Amino acid sequence: MQSHSQGFSVTSVLERISRFSTRGLALVTSFAFLMLFIVTFFLMTLFISPSAQAQSQPETPPAVLTPRQVVEYALTLEKLEAEFYRRGIEQLSNGTLSTLPEPAKAAIRSYGEDEGLHVPDLSAVLKLLGGNPDAITITARPNFNAILDRDPFANPEDFLLALQRVEDTGVAAYKGQVQNLQAAGDAGKAVLAGALEIHTIEARHAAGVRNIRQRFYGANIRPWIRKAREVDYKEIRKNSPIPFADEAFDGYATRDEVLAIVGPILAG
Repeated sequence: MQSHSQGFSVTSVLERISRFSTRGLALVTSFAFLMLFIVTFFLMTLFISPSAQAQSQPETPPAVLTPRQVVEYALTLEKLEAEFYRRGIEQLSNGTLSTLPEPAKAAIRSYGEDEGLHVPDLSAVLKLLGGNPDAITITARPNFNAILDRDPFANPEDFLLALQRVEDTGVAAYKGQVQNLQAAGDAGKAVLAGALEIHTIEARHAAGVRNIRQRFYGANIRPWIRKAREVDYKEIRKNSPIPFADEAFDGYATRDEVLAIVGPILAG
């Protein structure tokens, strides 16, 4: 009787241990899978870059501008560019930019002359559209320090870097208004033709400045945009049929994006 009772007790204990082990193993397994899921999800959120998350957000539609508003906008930018070149050219002879190589000086003077001609040409177009070019003004002392957060005229390398950003933004700004001018129909055709003529010149300037930086100062840059981070506007856009991330295609900039860039400069 004693041995039977002892045998029964041992068997009961073993059965309980077996049941406990089965349930325990199931609980441990479930808990392990839960922890694996949590850790995996956490790691995924870490490796998804903020820029990728931002790209998934819907974009705000660009502002719709009339041909006259497009010309007023372009004239503002051209006056700002012309002033930037004017101040830079002042420093070419005996100032802070006098050490620039002669081919670079010649190119900058030529680009400055182009920008100077863009202003009266756009002014004439604005008059034909019933606008007043004299009402399109910029501050007497633009805060060009806002481009690099330092004086862009202090030395040749900073000047060329700032100039590259200015020209890249100008190219993208003209391209960003093509849809508005096309949507205007016949009223926008003449303005679109003029804008495209200026756009190619701005692109020539941008490529030229990049070439100067690479050739004379060893900058790790090409005459074309290779990476989105090289520009100040949004080079890669969501749901676009054109793969702007590829260097074979360039993006554009909306007016709001451009004004966000030049706003601190225009504030003086």
